[in-house]
Amino acid sequence: MSGMEYDIVVVGAGNAAMCAALAARESGKSVLVLERANQDEANGNSRFTAGAMRIVYNGEEDLRKLMPDLSDQECADTDFGTYTQDEFYDDMARITQYRADPDMVEILVTKSYETVSWMRTKGIRFAPIWGRQAFKIDGKFKFWGGLTVEAVGGGPGLTDALMKALKENGVDFLYGARALSLI
Repeated sequence: MSGMEYDIVVVGAGNAAMCAALAARESGKSVLVLERANQDEANGNSRFTAGAMRIVYNGEEDLRKLMPDLSDQECADTDFGTYTQDEFYDDMARITQYRADPDMVEILVTKSYETVSWMRTKGIRFAPIWGRQAFKIDGKFKFWGGLTVEAVGGGPGLTDALMKALKENGVDFLYGARALSLI
């Protein structure tokens, strides 16, 4: 396939890779995504997830910005609480047994809300993850485990929406391809 020239080549087509490709394209770069799978099996593990997003938020108002379809009744029936930076840092330390790169964790935690807000501007829709992370206690849904938000449609909804955004923004895909080396 000689003659192909791109500013950026992204290897893989999971959530992180597609967000990277979209951000690169947004900055004016020409982008090619290499996906080892065929088109019907693309999107890596992201397709098989719940599409949950662990983000820092300071209450219902923050979440309503991400999920403008929430009704007043849904909010009245739900105690969203908060998920602070300190809680996120503590969860990352516990989950990784203190083996995560501190600089990467800082970016993950401090940019989590901003990143999901950016994804929302790209057409990814979000909803409370009531079916997996909430229980009704004293008449209100309460979330546990630091997870309150999921992509509408779970993993498949997330990856389909990202693929749509990439195609609409002129990102090229090559399926059945894999990177053999980096230069």
